[in-house]
Amino acid sequence: MELEKIKGHSYYIKGGTNSGVYVFKNKYVLVIDPGLSNSRAHRLIKLFDSKGLRVKYILNTHEHSDHHGASEVLLDYYSGAKSISSRDAKTFIENPYLFSTYVYGGRSNKLLDDYFKNRKNKFSIDEVVCDGDIKLNDEKFKIIDLKGHSIGSIGILTEDKVLYLGDSLFNESILEKYNFPFLFDISEQLNTLDKIKEIDFEFCVMGHSNALLNKEEALKLVQINKEVIYKYLNQIREFLTTPYTREDLLKDIIEYNELKLNYKEYYFSNATLSSMISYLVEYGEIDYQFENGKMYYYIIR
Repeated sequence: MELEKIKGHSYYIKGGTNSGVYVFKNKYVLVIDPGLSNSRAHRLIKLFDSKGLRVKYILNTHEHSDHHGASEVLLDYYSGAKSISSRDAKTFIENPYLFSTYVYGGRSNKLLDDYFKNRKNKFSIDEVVCDGDIKLNDEKFKIIDLKGHSIGSIGILTEDKVLYLGDSLFNESILEKYNFPFLFDISEQLNTLDKIKEIDFEFCVMGHSNALLNKEEALKLVQINKEVIYKYLNQIREFLTTPYTREDLLKDIIEYNELKLNYKEYYFSNATLSSMISYLVEYGEIDYQFENGKMYYYIIR
């Protein structure tokens, strides 16, 4: 594990989930998305101790446990450290059962819950932030509302013009592996992708895969992310020229795109499909009918 400098006081640490680090002049640090596991937290502590650094703030870009699961250990070790998130992320972080309930569509079960490590780790969010400028340790940062992948997603921009994006942008390797991306709100995600293009940054750190991109690389990736969303929206439009149940629609999307899914990924895909149906309903493109105890969706001609 290494603390890799990007520019000025802005750093990152690679991992299954990449962590952002901002080092203040007085040797306090802001950690952005510490990661999933307790062992990750202990490695962070060892690294920071070796450099005479002390965690003062932990910012959670969103409510998924692979980004915040290590927070509890860090908060216990660094007395006085504060945890920060958006208001919506706070609700899920402080009530971890809500995430699997949302994904499953009711009380979840062991088959799903066993995929979520550290799901019993609980900690409180000390400070809620929203879109706009904030001060931490007397230095300025900008919080950016980036909802779409999740309801509570935010990013943070440092004065070094380094942008920490969480999961609001997916790398190409992620899109290849999980080709039907996990998205909560399609309209908001498309807005977020457009918003990234307007932010004044030089480098950005994503939550997974390649950690560091310059702005030109990020803008190319924004377009790829949009194309993947539009690909699936267009597939749904094509399929729904004939009435489909949601389950049969998901089956055909999985088979047509040769998606390889486990139990968790099936329900993630089901949640994304629900979000895409909602997007098309809101824009007046599809309607529904009941027949023989089943609900069918279809394109409005």
